[in-house]
Amino acid sequence: MSFRGLLLGLFAVPVVVGGYFLTQAATADGTPQCDGIIEEYGDQERSGPMKPGETCDLYDFADGRSAGTRTYEQQRKAQDADAGRDYWTGGLWLAYGVAGLTVVTVHLGLKRRRG
Repeated sequence: MSFRGLLLGLFAVPVVVGGYFLTQAATADGTPQCDGIIEEYGDQERSGPMKPGETCDLYDFADGRSAGTRTYEQQRKAQDADAGRDYWTGGLWLAYGVAGLTVVTVHLGLKRRRG
């Protein structure tokens, strides 16, 4: 494997990561998702999409403790903020990867033509 191939592979990774973040942000449908536990009638519990009026118990599965609660509106606002952050993060990763691929392709391509 050539040095150029290694660099191209290394800069392709940020392009894929950026694409993943951008896709995740673009496909968020706006329905709040509870990753913890939604207590329903009596002793029934579930996770997943929330309905207005429900409360999500944010559960830390690593240590088995509650990390607080969020209402439907709070969870919706938190997910909207996460989607905005994902757009920025994905854009930065993608720009870094594309810039690196461009520099490697152009710079090393010019050396190859001269040599």
